[in-house]
Amino acid sequence: MDNLLTNWLLALIAALLAVLVLNATGPTFAAVLGPIATVLALVTFLAFVIATGAFLVYTASFKDSTEA
Repeated sequence: MDNLLTNWLLALIAALLAVLVLNATGPTFAAVLGPIATVLALVTFLAFVIATGAFLVYTASFKDSTEA
């Protein structure tokens, strides 16, 4: 699982860097990759939201539910 997450993050970084490089070379390349960059940004944001929510649920499971 760690390799999958690491590879996914590295591929995401590489894709975003490729979009930045192509954006610097000219608008014709960037226009084609614009929707792809938007999808990658949305997937990254949703992954962050899910990971944050999972972390909050995980930490909440350690809360002592007994009252004094």
